[in-house]
Amino acid sequence: MKIQSVKAEVFMVPLPRHFQGSSYSYTHKKGLFAHATTDEGIEGFCYLGDDFGLGQLIAKAVNEEFSNVLINRDVNDVESIWHDMRPLARDILGDRRVALHAQALMDILCWDLNAKSAQRSIVDLLGQKRKNAPIMAIAGYYTAQNSLSDLADETRDLIELGCSGMKLKVGGLSIEEDIARVKVVREAGGGDFNLAVDANQAWSLGEALKFVDACGEFNLAWVEEPVHWDNDIADLAALRKQTEIPICAGQSENSVAGIARMIDAGAVDICNLHPGYAGGITPWLIAADLARKNQLQLANTGEPQLSASLMLAMEHGMSIEIYHPDRDPIFPQHCAAFNARDNGYIKETKLHGWGLLPGGTATLS
Repeated sequence: MKIQSVKAEVFMVPLPRHFQGSSYSYTHKKGLFAHATTDEGIEGFCYLGDDFGLGQLIAKAVNEEFSNVLINRDVNDVESIWHDMRPLARDILGDRRVALHAQALMDILCWDLNAKSAQRSIVDLLGQKRKNAPIMAIAGYYTAQNSLSDLADETRDLIELGCSGMKLKVGGLSIEEDIARVKVVREAGGGDFNLAVDANQAWSLGEALKFVDACGEFNLAWVEEPVHWDNDIADLAALRKQTEIPICAGQSENSVAGIARMIDAGAVDICNLHPGYAGGITPWLIAADLARKNQLQLANTGEPQLSASLMLAMEHGMSIEIYHPDRDPIFPQHCAAFNARDNGYIKETKLHGWGLLPGGTATLS
């Protein structure tokens, strides 16, 4: 079965409010859809939902360069296609983020076509290891008033939505104020609520140490990207030696080699390489296997339309991280897994490929 056509297009959806992290703000959900057809009538579809505002450049790179590598290729030739795209990502004067996103989008599309050609889901194609996975909402963004009572209400609302945990945004206020936010979420969610925090590289090593020392009583699942990027591997390794709270990082890496360096330095307990930032699912799977061989766990960051499948195919996977529909309206519309929520967990939908529906609104039919 050969790929006949490939196209990428940009989407941008205004959000009902600003979502403020430690050092960034989202006002729109931005990303790219990718479509493909084959000579046997199979249609591929996927998307990436975090494009750094570079969507038009990424789409141009896909439609004018990367897509050419896919045309007339066999849908089962995923790994070779990835390697044949790689020279396009090596322009030393180009924007690497654009090239890696373009390669990732095409690689994700190839995996969708590959699974659909076999009439299988991605979970079945990779090998299902878990029947379900707990849902964790990436939430607790800062608001203008930063009300603790509002944060408590948000926590309860997420439980009503079907989430069994939250990855709370920290790093945007003082250490003391963020500790108070952690305490409120723990109390509102209860002792069994799966609570992690994400600082998005907001702190110095000293600040990170102060935070984790004060959070020992809150039973945090992990602290994610706690230190500045400037010297993050060394600082993460130092922090890890001084806390029992697991350290999660890897999102800001863009290669398997970057993950290997973090592991070799003893810097992480949980790896969360981002498929979109690193060139796709093909390298993500290699990094996932590297984590497994080193007895580490896997987390995802964003892109729940991918992790809803990947986390079920990884015995060392953790939660499936989603957003509230106000923050991410695309996932509920296009991914049937959103409707597969059951008592705080997401299960496999058995839909072919990634289980994404190009026209929305997603169902389990």
